[in-house]
Amino acid sequence: FGGIAIVTAFDSIDVDTATSVVRAGSAVPLPVLARRTAQAGLTGFEWAVGVPGSIGGAVRMNAGGHGSDMAAALVDVDLVDFAEIGDGSVGDGDGQDVPAVRTVPAAELGLRFRGSGLGEHVVVVSARLRLAPADTASPGQEIKEIVRWRLDNQPGGQNAGPVFVNPVPGEVSAGELVDRAGLRGRRHGTAQVSEKHANFIQADPDGSADDVYELMRIVRSAVLEETGYALRSEIRLVGFPDGWDDAR
Repeated sequence: FGGIAIVTAFDSIDVDTATSVVRAGSAVPLPVLARRTAQAGLTGFEWAVGVPGSIGGAVRMNAGGHGSDMAAALVDVDLVDFAEIGDGSVGDGDGQDVPAVRTVPAAELGLRFRGSGLGEHVVVVSARLRLAPADTASPGQEIKEIVRWRLDNQPGGQNAGPVFVNPVPGEVSAGELVDRAGLRGRRHGTAQVSEKHANFIQADPDGSADDVYELMRIVRSAVLEETGYALRSEIRLVGFPDGWDDAR
């Protein structure tokens, strides 16, 4: 991988029950924040309990599920734009460029279905969410129902969650298209389209990322030929070609 991997350690959580406002660091796991806010008597983030990602990644991809997403509650984010280094706009007074932490309103992030306008050079530091007081005496009930639904309908094991974005949310799902192309259970090397849900790719123990990527290309090509839909990856392909021009 010809690049730099930055691992953030921003894992603080601040819940203000009086205002229903929550601030979470970009490294906070989504399931942790979902359970923490539910325990605090707040609702609006339960959907995230089964999403294996972090707050920072969820902002960048506008992650969502069960009828909601980050955009539904996001107020603003603190971020660092490394493209500012060397442009003369920032400095520490000693001649060294230091990118500044800026607060950006959610409306300026270009949030869309499973995507945003944040560039590769932007790192999310924290996010501020506005939730709502829960009406039920058992705030964790919806959490339990979502966990049960995911166990019943989605595979566990080694996978990165849904692979392709639904082409028409609420009307045409990627999993249905993969099924229509007859690819449920299709295997390539150490990777296999899940038998439980066709929009998941399972990796064998010690499986290869190359096999997962190649199976994604195979699936996308077959779906395009069978249905005419050009599926868009929901998975960030780090170290792999960005485009799908050669998918067929």
